[in-house]
Amino acid sequence: MKGFGAMVLFVLAGATVFSNGVVVPPYPIERGLGGFVMNSHNVHIKVEDGIATVIIEEEFENKSMRLLEAVYLFPIPSSAVISDFTMKIGDQVLKGEVLPADQAREIYQEIVAKMKDPALLEYVGTQLIRMSIYPFEPGEKRQFLIQYSQPLEISSNSYSMIYPLKIDSFLSAPIGAVNIRVSVPFEIAEVYSPTHPFREMESASGRDYIFNATDFVPGSDVALVLTSSEDEIPSSLATHWDDAMNEGYFLLTIIPRLKEETIIPKDVVFVLDISGSMYGEKMEQAKRALEQVLQMLRSGDRFAIVTFDGHVHNLTGGLLDASERAVWIENVRRIQADGMTNIYDALQTSIDMFSKDDQGRFKVLLFLTDGAPTEGITDTGKIINDATPEARARNVHLFSFGVGTGVVAELLDRLVQENAGRVSYIVEGENIEGKVTDLYRTIETPALENVTISIEGSEVAKVLPTGPHSLFSGQALRLSGIYFEEGDLKVIVEGTRGAERYRYEYLFRVSKNPDNPFIAKIWAQKRIAHLANIFRYDSSLSTAAKEEVKQEIIALSKKFNIINEFTSYLIAPERVQTSTLGDRSGSSASPAVDAVMAAKSVAEMEQDQFVGSGASDYKFVDSIGFALEEGIWVQDDEEVKTLEPISLVAYSKAYFELADRSEWVEKVFALGERVKFIFNGMLFEISDKGIESVEELDEILN
Repeated sequence: MKGFGAMVLFVLAGATVFSNGVVVPPYPIERGLGGFVMNSHNVHIKVEDGIATVIIEEEFENKSMRLLEAVYLFPIPSSAVISDFTMKIGDQVLKGEVLPADQAREIYQEIVAKMKDPALLEYVGTQLIRMSIYPFEPGEKRQFLIQYSQPLEISSNSYSMIYPLKIDSFLSAPIGAVNIRVSVPFEIAEVYSPTHPFREMESASGRDYIFNATDFVPGSDVALVLTSSEDEIPSSLATHWDDAMNEGYFLLTIIPRLKEETIIPKDVVFVLDISGSMYGEKMEQAKRALEQVLQMLRSGDRFAIVTFDGHVHNLTGGLLDASERAVWIENVRRIQADGMTNIYDALQTSIDMFSKDDQGRFKVLLFLTDGAPTEGITDTGKIINDATPEARARNVHLFSFGVGTGVVAELLDRLVQENAGRVSYIVEGENIEGKVTDLYRTIETPALENVTISIEGSEVAKVLPTGPHSLFSGQALRLSGIYFEEGDLKVIVEGTRGAERYRYEYLFRVSKNPDNPFIAKIWAQKRIAHLANIFRYDSSLSTAAKEEVKQEIIALSKKFNIINEFTSYLIAPERVQTSTLGDRSGSSASPAVDAVMAAKSVAEMEQDQFVGSGASDYKFVDSIGFALEEGIWVQDDEEVKTLEPISLVAYSKAYFELADRSEWVEKVFALGERVKFIFNGMLFEISDKGIESVEELDEILN
């Protein structure tokens, strides 16, 4: 375990040099001893209703001559929701569970000390998770499975997605075999990849597109464009009904089709980070992107340019007419990178350039940075809280571009969420110019701003995101929420375009369809993100209120099997059930969530919110979990539901005799007066009635 803290820094610094999952040692392997190799990388991407369900199976082999602790790194799209994590050792399949992050790491370290076989999957930051494995024996092979769901990007009549496949020099050899299968329904007319050659095959419910390679070193991620058979992808509503909770979850996709009848004049302020870390190709690409945006301005548009390092430089002095852009294209080419990063003052200066009047103009702030705030006010919460009211007062739409791994993702995410914009992350090797100009093309013709959305008919609750919203022609706005009965649903979308106000109505029907569990996970992910922002940035919350928010996040994470900065996946053979490979019914089967996480209802887990001082309704006794259910600490084991309980009177002679015979039972009794646990294959329940004497206890145990 030595050097693990240093490894965390290494992972964060090098996160973008790989894309598919990779196993690395947390310390250098001596030259000539070999390393880890990836024998296979199998992917199944199933697309339905604009959602991609992705199942990845990878096999790694320890080619070194020593026992290792391995660190498995895996990037995921920022919109993805992980639904399964398993590790295979031979014919044994060990499934993970979601636990509070600090507890999961503590248990992992305890098991490592016992030379067992745990694995820990942790949230490291935006688009990156980490799994720790120990021990990884010389010559041993291990398989890892991760499943996630991801809403696809929509533009006009096509969907698009990127599957991360790039790999770096951590592996000592090419991937033995790569197999990627994309399954689409007949509603998709074509699947095209500009990066990899796929071949088409018919299937029973649609078509499959296959990519195969051997001894393969990926040079790029897999880009996919899925074209609909319709001229336009319609607005839609997907649902999932949970019988156990007697409620449903919906994913509403609104795609406005307002034709551009009049040109809406725009005010565009481009804010460019010119700190020292932008030096070189990043700065050259950013300048070319700015030039391209200036060239795309229309008659009647206005622009301004602000750069910042340790200080803020208002280059144009204010908004200028688009006719003056030619001279500024030449000036942009002379911009140089140097200094620190003063994000706070850069935002304040650029927002102040917009008028609080001019309601008929569309106002856009394009903000590009590659780092964290290091000069002036650096507190993330204050930057957001001070910028947001000023931007809203001027009806400014803020679009952020994060370049590289040094950016504070929650800062950029929150800025655009609060100010009706979008965020784009540009990793090493990606083209900044292309990303900026592509996004500008989508916002060049706004469909609706100041959008309000109301839902009538069936009762709905906890609809997210809460807004503010803006809609762009051909681009999708997705909302998630909860409904309580089947029936008709009317969605009313209202907003302004220029000086005109528009109203649109969409009619859908919600049903008790239990076949789309990923819809529930997407809502839970949005709810967790919403609560996390409250936890981080709501300065009015008391310490007790923040703890309640945190416990709700943990409760949702456990119920819906989602990891974040508050929770982690833990695979611990001492704690979780195992199965065989035959239980999977094929590599493309969707694993049941019940097999991955403790089956606790939301109502039960909400008890966590009201327990103060760090207490919880889930505790561990020597790595075995106990859940508090109606005042009884119940061992977290499926056999508890099948075994006949044996009652034992609290504080009787039999009670103390059993504690004397087992240190573990003694610790269990320390949980409280009411416990239910398995000992010697029997289920014991401590209560005020039952066995009292040592003789009765001996008779049962023998």
